[in-house]
Amino acid sequence: MLKILLFAVIVTCIIIGSARYKKMDPVQKRKALWRMGTGVFLGILILLVVTGKMHWIGAALGALLPFLRNAYGLVSQLLPLWLQRKNAQHNQADEPPPPQHPVVPMPIQEALEVLGLSGAIDKGEITEAMIQDAHRRLIQKLHPDRGGNDYLAAKINQARDLLLEKIKH
Repeated sequence: MLKILLFAVIVTCIIIGSARYKKMDPVQKRKALWRMGTGVFLGILILLVVTGKMHWIGAALGALLPFLRNAYGLVSQLLPLWLQRKNAQHNQADEPPPPQHPVVPMPIQEALEVLGLSGAIDKGEITEAMIQDAHRRLIQKLHPDRGGNDYLAAKINQARDLLLEKIKH
């Protein structure tokens, strides 16, 4: 009984649909065919999943196929924009980087002041551990990631490097 009722509903839908289809202009007919084809395709996928003939993941992937038509239009519009942006970034990469602050030789006394140390480095009053400790303390406060700036961090690093080099020689 259920099969006969289902068959009657399908036949009625086909008769009503064909009567409406005949009254449409060609553009509307094309849209109606796409909709009908998509509906039939999705209906078959659902029927296959319900009867256990297809895994639901396969049906989900199959359900995406009708939407690829719309995705093609979207991709064809967005692809030129993406390529234009990529070329702009590539052209920027070819440009030389902006100039950095010039490295000016730092006197030893200034290096000691930058790190907050006092004493004579030649007489062994300042050790490598003292320099590292002063550097660590200052760089934690003045690092660019913590609110400082590149110039101050560069000065602190330059002072440390200069004093450590002076101690080793």
